Amino acid sequence: MNRPKKKIPLIHLLRQNWPEIPQEKLLALILCGEVEVEGGRIKDPKCLVNPDAVPRHLPPRFVSRGGWKLEGFLNSLSWSVEGKVILDAGSSTGGFTDCLLQRGAVLVHSVDVGRNQLHWKLRKDPRVKVQEGTGIMDVLDLDPPVCGAVADLSFRSLRGAAGHILHLTTEGWLIALIKPQFEWKNPTEDFKGIVPTGELKGILKEVLQDLEKEGIWAQKLAPSELPGSDGNQEFLALLTKTPGPDFESLFPSNFSF
Repeated sequence: MNRPKKKIPLIHLLRQNWPEIPQEKLLALILCGEVEVEGGRIKDPKCLVNPDAVPRHLPPRFVSRGGWKLEGFLNSLSWSVEGKVILDAGSSTGGFTDCLLQRGAVLVHSVDVGRNQLHWKLRKDPRVKVQEGTGIMDVLDLDPPVCGAVADLSFRSLRGAAGHILHLTTEGWLIALIKPQFEWKNPTEDFKGIVPTGELKGILKEVLQDLEKEGIWAQKLAPSELPGSDGNQEFLALLTKTPGPDFESLFPSNFSF
């Protein structure tokens, strides 16, 4: 009688079956839920699977990786956007917008300073109001008004912008992607875009303290399930104008800087 073969981590199975794909890309496929093994979608690279299993590449669920980043955070909050009008500040390709619509938002204002970036699937969706070539600081009102907002801003800090965005909402909440490379006030001379892990805690603490001085507090903070496209560890925060917990109690104990 043959013994069953020892199971192997999913990432090993993918390396065996798709050797032409770099490991970083394989990890991204797994984390984005684009790998199916034996009938199930698996998002854990370490998940043990049958070594003879045949992996299948599933079509992306969202138009960009941003959808997965927001989805993971919304799930951790048990946060509902169903039936709501939401602002997506810095919408780019539309990953956040796509996620919001799939979770039941009735309308999303997609605002970005760039042009022709929003995915065609969203551009033609009647539930999306597109404002291209528009900096978020130039948006003074929205019709219909928005309940809350999400933001993925690039090449600028949340300082100053978060308060402006919150002012546009009726419910007073903003879920923001914090990109340490754009929040680092005094980067080292050899900084080339990737923030060292040892600098992350200080950067986060400083930006949240600066936001508190503007009357904005983080109610929840968590590392993004996916890194940024350049490899930086990013974070998501639920921001409001209500005083919140101190920085140390905000962060999950199982995350090490």
